[in-house]
Formats: sequence, C-alpha cells, structure tokens
Amino acid sequence: MIEGYLNKINAGIRRVLDEANRHYRLRQVSDHLFAFSREFVLRKGKRIRPLLFILSYKGYAAKPTRDEDSLFTSAASIELLHDYMLIHDDVIDNSGLRRGKPTLHKMFDHKLHLPDGAKIGRDLAIVAGDILFALAIASLTSVKENRRRKEETLRKLAETAAYTGAGEFIDIVSGHENIDDLTEDRIFLNYTLKTARYTFECPLLMGAILAGAPPSEQNKLSRLGLAAGQAFQIYDDMLDLFATQDVIGKPVLTDLNESKKTLLVFKAYRNLRGKSRVQLRHILEKNNKTLADLDALRRLIVASGSYASCLSRMKRLQNKAMRLCDELKMKKAHKKALRSVIEKLSPSRMPVELPHS
Repeated sequence: MIEGYLNKINAGIRRVLDEANRHYRLRQVSDHLFAFSREFVLRKGKRIRPLLFILSYKGYAAKPTRDEDSLFTSAASIELLHDYMLIHDDVIDNSGLRRGKPTLHKMFDHKLHLPDGAKIGRDLAIVAGDILFALAIASLTSVKENRRRKEETLRKLAETAAYTGAGEFIDIVSGHENIDDLTEDRIFLNYTLKTARYTFECPLLMGAILAGAPPSEQNKLSRLGLAAGQAFQIYDDMLDLFATQDVIGKPVLTDLNESKKTLLVFKAYRNLRGKSRVQLRHILEKNNKTLADLDALRRLIVASGSYASCLSRMKRLQNKAMRLCDELKMKKAHKKALRSVIEKLSPSRMPVELPHS
C-alpha cells in the first residue's frame, strides 16, 4: 500500500510542477528557475508528509473521491510547503548540501556566474521558495471534495506555516543565546512548532478534516502527531551529531557550526561539571569548529548520560504515539500502515557507532 501511494505522490508532485510551468510560463522567466526548483523538489526523500495526509484521508473517508489524480495532486501541497521551508532554512544556515546534493542557493550561485553570485544565489533561492509556497496553496484546492472541508484543510495548512515560522524564529534566536538561559520547555516548544506540527500533526489533521473525521479522532491525531514529531526531532538531533554525512545528506559539522542548543546538548551541559562543562561551552562558542571538536562533543554527550537519556525520551514519545494510533477508529489497513511509518521514523536502534567515553 505505502509503496503504491508514494509512487502516486511523486506523480502528483510532478503534475503540480509541470502544470505550474505551463500556466505561469516559468521557463520564459528563466530556464534555471524552473529546472533548478524542479530538480530540488524531486530529489529522493521520504515524502512522509503527503504520505500521512493520504493515509489519514483514506483511513477516514466514507466515500473517498473517485478522482485519485486530484487527491494526490492535493497531497503535493504539504511536500511543497516542506521544500519551501527547506530552501529558506538552507539560506539562513548558509548550508551547502541538502539530500546529498547542492542546496538551491548554491545551485544558482554556481551556475549563473553573476557578480556577487553568493548573495544573488541566496536571493533567488528565497524567491523560488516563495513560488513553491504559492504552488502549495494552489495545489491543495485541486482535490474533488466537500468545499467546506477543503477550506478548513487550507486554513490548517496556513496555520501550520505560521507555527513553523515561529519555530524557526526560536531556533535562530537560541543559536545566539547563552545556554544558561535556555530551558527544556523552550527546547520542546521549538520541537513542537518547527517539526511536530508540520511534519506529523498537520498532514494527519489535513487528511482527517478533508475526509470528515469526527473531532474526537482529530484530537487523537493531534496528540499522536505531536508525540511522534517530538520523538522524530530528538532522533534527528542524534543523527546530526553522531551519524556520517552519507546518512544525513549534509556536512557533519552543520549543526555544530550553528551552535544549535538541542535537547542532547542542553542535557549534557546541565549534567556535566567542572572542566567538562567548560569544555562543552568552549566548543559551542568557537567560531570555526573542527572535526576534533565534534569528536570531543560526542564524547562529552555520551559521558554525561545525555545520549542515553534522550534515547529513552524518544522511545517514550514514540510509544505514546503508538498507543494513540492503536486507539484510532481508522480503517484497519490504513491504521496498520500509519503504525509502520511511526515505527520506522524513530527506530530503536541508531545507525551510528558511539565513541567510548
């Protein structure tokens, strides 16, 4: 089931992009605008957001729309929103790689050969991201479904974009804040706004709203999505610091160079004492961090007990999401598929080798 849905989702994304090119004549503006944006969006990815949207809609719809193409075109909306956010995030972080390939602003920078290319590349990527956001809004209206439910689903998408922007704001500020001023609640607020709402809660609710699921089921989906999203973000933080570039698809020093105050780093700092705490703080405050700094930070995190603590927290959140999934009054096949998605996104075994403390 999941593999079939993913193939239809990818076809839906291609339809949105190709129709946008025909309708807005993007190639007449620039071959690079269309070609680079299309290549970026169609890179291999999990497609977790449109998949959750489809599973939720199909799982609750009493009479699913007969126009499947329109449904999967509509599902592309949440993936295009994701790409819009990734593009802007890469500009903010000045990242060079995304999904193992150059980020969009680097593509513009390297290919156009314009004066002050780096700045122009960033500027053009921001504009391309804005276009993708507009396409996300437009594509959501494609589905042949109840008009009132479509409007409510569109409001959910817009609401989530605002929440995610607020999460990005917190993320940027916390990168420059003193770690002593942070709290665990603040970190989890960021996880909720920047990841859990738009990666899990939003697509699940969009599908359920569109299908006409009752408020009681929407409430369970909301709680499930937030728990699964928080678990996923803890897992993602662990990968960013402990996995290889091949696993994460970006340079291993990216998050460390941004001095991100993740739960992993925060707990290590709070648990450490004396010279070890001073060393961790020194690493975070350095301007030009090295692989030796990354290795030292990994050892401090493991020695502090933070790694084990965060892994345990991730598992508890994932188990909460599983329990809520089991309680859903969704069609059996789709509930089973949803459960498998949650299991795979935060696996109990991390694909990393921990340093000896």
